[in-house]
Amino acid sequence: MRSEKLKDLTIVMVNDFDYVQGGASKVALETAKVLYQKGYNVLFFSGTHRDSEYIKAGFKIITLNIDECLKDKNKIRGVLRGLYNFKARKEFKKLLKTLDPNKTIIHVHGWTKTLSSSIFSIAFKMNFNVVLTLHDYFTACPNGGFFNYKKNEICKLRPLSCKCICTNCDSRNYAFKMYRVVRQFIQNKMVKLNKKIDNIIYISDLQWSVLQNFFEKKVNSTKILNPVDSTLMTSKKKRKTEDFFLFVGRVSKEKGVDLFCEAITKSGLNGIVVGDGNEKEELEGKYPKIKFVGWQSKENVEKFMLQAKALVFPSLWYEGAPLTVEEALNLGLPCIVSSSSSAVEKIVNGKNGYIFSEKNIDDLIEKMFLIKDLNYQKSHISNDNERYGEDLIRYYESLIGERS
Repeated sequence: MRSEKLKDLTIVMVNDFDYVQGGASKVALETAKVLYQKGYNVLFFSGTHRDSEYIKAGFKIITLNIDECLKDKNKIRGVLRGLYNFKARKEFKKLLKTLDPNKTIIHVHGWTKTLSSSIFSIAFKMNFNVVLTLHDYFTACPNGGFFNYKKNEICKLRPLSCKCICTNCDSRNYAFKMYRVVRQFIQNKMVKLNKKIDNIIYISDLQWSVLQNFFEKKVNSTKILNPVDSTLMTSKKKRKTEDFFLFVGRVSKEKGVDLFCEAITKSGLNGIVVGDGNEKEELEGKYPKIKFVGWQSKENVEKFMLQAKALVFPSLWYEGAPLTVEEALNLGLPCIVSSSSSAVEKIVNGKNGYIFSEKNIDDLIEKMFLIKDLNYQKSHISNDNERYGEDLIRYYESLIGERS
């Protein structure tokens, strides 16, 4: 039901993509859908377009319909747009001129792939109420993860410090790191995102502990958990455990897939990797006894989760809110998670899984052998789309109250 306090409110969802490109995009689109269904005036502003199921969701989609910056065929134009997208600023300004700042909330989810920080600069200038959901660490860290891809470890350097700028930490190369440094400088020193933003939604306590000191004033912050697929939360399917451990996710360095494969091989256990990424081909060759099945449909992922002994989540970085762990727990699948990830906030050792010391392969193996004695019964309660929408509405109400 629509809040009377917000009856004249327009909500402008902002995201690089108007289709599901990743977790942030899915949350943005599902949020727009549930708020529209509750009767709110929802506009969705995006940079890159692709036809998807959300075209029929009812809310209005306004898109620049341009390529993701680094996939632009004109490389120079792509780089310049990535640093500061003047077209995005111009079109966003056109939209905002039709709206009342006192009756509008701009809610940003993703901006670094297409839109750039230009959307913040015009929103701040026109005095709109801006809410930012933190899905990553791009508000502070140039590569968005506080992770050194060359050393394969969490980075403790102060972002944009001399040491940070001189360190080749990017997953690609140092030239790309410098591009990201310049982008970060424009965002935080010229647009002054971290100084001017007033309203922050964070998705885990770990994430906020890492980021909170990078905002230059006290912000109106609140934790709202990302929504989990409600079909998993209500699933009546029974688990039929088979003799394998499961990894689900992007096959890249920061996800710790190599650690999972090494632990499986060293222990003589069986493992299946669901997902794709730039490390997949190398790991397939290195670990021939592990089954790599690539990306799978939601239904197939669910089947794997209902059969596995446990989900192993060996992430090496400050993972903000891994939905994979939430989904597994909702299906009654115990999880073994790395101490560096916010997934630890969902695990009670010996009850629904185990926490192992980050990068400690012997500790991981020990927890994998302990899992056979764990009889986890599905009892985890997560945020579904409906509850997420209600949490957002309460937060929006507090902002409108302050504004009026």
